Amino acid sequence: AGNIKSGFTDYLLRVPGEFATPEEINSVILGKRNGNLIYLKDVARVEDSFKEETRIVRINRKQGLMMMIQKQTGTNTVQVATVIKKKLEGLKKNLPKDVKMITVMDSSKDIITSLDSLTSTVWIGGVLVILVVWFFLRQFLPSLIIALTIPFSLLIAFIYLFLSGKTINTISLSSLTIAIGMVVDNAIVVVDNVYRHLAKGERPQEASIFGTSEMFFAIAASTLTTVVVFMPMIFITGVVGIMFGELAIIVTVTLLASLFTAATFSPMLCSQWMRAVNVQAESKNKKFGRFYRLSEHWFTSWEEFYARCLGWCLRHKKFVIFGFLGAFIFSLTLIQYVGTEFIPEEDSGDLRPSLSLAVGTRVEETDKVAAKLENIIEETVPEAQYMYVSSGQAAGMGAIMGGQSGSHVVSGGAKLVSKTERKRSVKEVAQVIRKRIKQIPGILKADISTGNPMGRVITGMGGKQVQVEIIGHSFEDTDNLAQKIKEIMEKIPGTIDTSISRDLNRPELKLEVYREKASALGLNMRTIADSVKTFVEGATATRYREKGETYDIYVRLEERFRTKPEDVENLSIVSPYTGKLIKLSTVAKVYETTGPIEIERKNRERVLRVECNTYKRSMGDVIEDLKKRLKTITIPSDIVINFGGEAEEQGKAFKDLLLLLALGIILVYMVMAAQFESLLDPFIVMFSIPFTFTGVILGFILTGTTLSIITFLGLVMLIGIVVNNAIVLISYINILRARGMSMMEAVTIGGKERLRPVLMTTITTLAGLLPLALSTGEGSEIWQPLGITMLGGLSLSTLITMLFVPTLYAVFEARVKKNGGKKKS
Repeated sequence: AGNIKSGFTDYLLRVPGEFATPEEINSVILGKRNGNLIYLKDVARVEDSFKEETRIVRINRKQGLMMMIQKQTGTNTVQVATVIKKKLEGLKKNLPKDVKMITVMDSSKDIITSLDSLTSTVWIGGVLVILVVWFFLRQFLPSLIIALTIPFSLLIAFIYLFLSGKTINTISLSSLTIAIGMVVDNAIVVVDNVYRHLAKGERPQEASIFGTSEMFFAIAASTLTTVVVFMPMIFITGVVGIMFGELAIIVTVTLLASLFTAATFSPMLCSQWMRAVNVQAESKNKKFGRFYRLSEHWFTSWEEFYARCLGWCLRHKKFVIFGFLGAFIFSLTLIQYVGTEFIPEEDSGDLRPSLSLAVGTRVEETDKVAAKLENIIEETVPEAQYMYVSSGQAAGMGAIMGGQSGSHVVSGGAKLVSKTERKRSVKEVAQVIRKRIKQIPGILKADISTGNPMGRVITGMGGKQVQVEIIGHSFEDTDNLAQKIKEIMEKIPGTIDTSISRDLNRPELKLEVYREKASALGLNMRTIADSVKTFVEGATATRYREKGETYDIYVRLEERFRTKPEDVENLSIVSPYTGKLIKLSTVAKVYETTGPIEIERKNRERVLRVECNTYKRSMGDVIEDLKKRLKTITIPSDIVINFGGEAEEQGKAFKDLLLLLALGIILVYMVMAAQFESLLDPFIVMFSIPFTFTGVILGFILTGTTLSIITFLGLVMLIGIVVNNAIVLISYINILRARGMSMMEAVTIGGKERLRPVLMTTITTLAGLLPLALSTGEGSEIWQPLGITMLGGLSLSTLITMLFVPTLYAVFEARVKKNGGKKKS
């Protein structure tokens, strides 16, 4: 309160006003009446208590609380989680014996598990690739030269990750899994050709130089055709750019590194290590001699059979061409059986039910339903490691993730054991719980979410899979239309958890103040509102401090004086001007009504969503059925209907990927035109692309895979991969024809001599992708479809194009020769 200077001393003047003990609060003097002092204890009860409970949380059926921690943007999830866990371990030492801490959600654990699964996939893929190479060559040194391409190429990829500040994540590891089968392709072609030169009696250095120079432009073109498909992905925006931009860069860097290695490192090793290699050395080896001779017989038989097949195809060109084209056209009719979705949902073992009762239900009544939910989870989900339920008002990240909040809402969760330790998928478990929840009376809306709880928040995919957005101003019209759409949606096969985003209107008590009368009595709107709020909700008057802790001193009417609407009318408000008590009923009318809980907007327009998830049916099929049935209802002229959520994002992503597909085809053709110095040969090679779609469609139907942005990405990547074999084959046929061979000889001999490297490059790529396609570990639902897409497209395309492309080449070359003997270029 200032300073007092007295003599030589300067005193600080303090007026302590805080309460020293709770008893002092009782002695506060409110006023004087008839000569007697009125104390607070005369008109109020002071007690050390708790605020009214608005949220009830139980973890494994025991009372608890939940704290959520979200990392900052740009920080590493695993590193942040590791530090947090260390801090929690330190806090546990100071906790009372009856208090335990359980981590009910840990996204870093899912990341680590997925990375472990992908890491093992990379290792398995690498081993399979090396075994395939050794099986074809059956010699240690040539196989080792090719195998060394893998670590050197991947080393350059990791150097890029380090220099660019990137992390090892699911995208980067998936990129390496995709690339690991392709990095050996260039080395296979080079080593195989060097091996052929050595077999002709050339010296190692000469064989290495001539063998590499003969095939360099072919492997450069085949590498660039793959790279140019990936390069445009770097510049795509939106969800596709976020998810696959890094993948494109890593695959590009790895493939360019493999080209550099195959053109420099591999021939150098060939000139040194293959110096003493004898072509028949392995056949004389007692241990492997029998296997070598048997396998050599197989390969020779395959080459002879392939040469005979090519000869037959060249003698029956029309039958081959129209037969394969007919098969391609037929495969296109099967597209109708392929479902579509935005992105596959991974089985991370997270189960999150959310139940809504009538709006305005007391939290105590809501908690009774929460107890029934606990019973259901306990009885039907033996796979659950732990479970939790929360009744009432959610706050912070809980409100963001849960989507709903209020005293009428029950939100819960359970974490299942690892996929390998249970027989049921998380969706199957959710379906069992869904059926049991329907038996609980009073539930108006029930949703059960699965998958990573932060996944949809991170990618911006709020809400459910299928969302119909109703944009309009009138609450009544939009609510009526939403109810009609909900009834239609519920009848469509495969839909679950159908709901309307806007809750029913909440019951309200509304005060209509007579402003003129209130003003005449010395009251204004703020005085009335503040007084009613203090009486009913309460207000913090001051704070009490004790032993370093601070407590709110909360002023509020006892519950028995605020239970009925009449209690509100009987409230007395003190006029700040006259000091008299005025009953609220004198200046205001209290009446019952309803009002919306919240109003959601999109692009500054009111929006209402009718939503659902899907089960055992693709999102695309459900949306197609929904669109057909929506045409049967009348929509008011002032209301607009759109499809939002994943359907909207899927449309944008597919549009970007279609553009990427077209751009990839054009760039691949341009690269080949530059390599062949012709427009005709690349045009012939491009006919290997259509049969990629045939293989992918058949793969989808056989495995039940849907077309998503993941599988669409695999389709785009195949455009640059499937042409590689045709490039190598046509390039070598051109070399043989330049040496004076006839068309029949060049095609049959070229195909015969190129069969082994073509099979090696194809099978090594397939071997690298096989573990990805067969993966069943954590997070495999995301990347397994990518492996299936590339396996189906590459395997069938290779089988068909090895016969179709040479036949087409012979037809076009004959036409060119007939029309003047020169290629148009």
